Amino acid sequence: MNYPGHGWPQQPYGGYAPRPNTAPAYIAAALFVVCGVFSLVISILSISRSTRTVEMFIAVPGMAFSEDITGNGDFGYSTGISVGCTFTVLGLLLAFRLAFVRWLLVALGGLVAAYYVYAVIKVLADGGGEFVAALALALVLWLITEVAVLLPPVGQAMRGRPH
Repeated sequence: MNYPGHGWPQQPYGGYAPRPNTAPAYIAAALFVVCGVFSLVISILSISRSTRTVEMFIAVPGMAFSEDITGNGDFGYSTGISVGCTFTVLGLLLAFRLAFVRWLLVALGGLVAAYYVYAVIKVLADGGGEFVAALALALVLWLITEVAVLLPPVGQAMRGRPH
C-alpha cells in the first residue's frame, strides 16, 4: 500500500503529470514580435525623408555604424529591416514552442541589446542627449524581452509538447 508521505510519490489524478503553463512562452514570443515589428517600422519609415525625425533615425538598429561603413543611412536601413524581419519570424517560431529558437533569440537579442547600449553611449558622448529618448525606449524594450525569455517559466513551457 502506498500511504501519503511514505514511499513513492503519488501519481496525479489519471496517472498523467500536469501540463506546464504555456503562457510564458507566448508572452515572450509576443514581446519578440513587438520588438521585431518596432524595428521594422522605424527602419521603413526612416527611409522616407518626409516622415523621418532625428530620434527615429538614430533608433534604427545599425544606424550608429552606418556613417562609418557606407557614409549614408543605407547600412542602417538594411540592418534595421533585417533585424525586424528576423525577430518577427523567430518570435512567431517561439510561439510554436521550438526550444532551439529560445536560445537563438537569447543570443541574437543579446547582440541587439548590446548594440543599443553602444548607441546610447555614442549619442550621449557626441552631445546628443536630447535625441536619446527613442534609443533608450528601444534599449529598455529589448532588455525586458531578453529577461522575459530567460525566465525559468519560459523554459518550463518550452519542455512540453506543443498542443
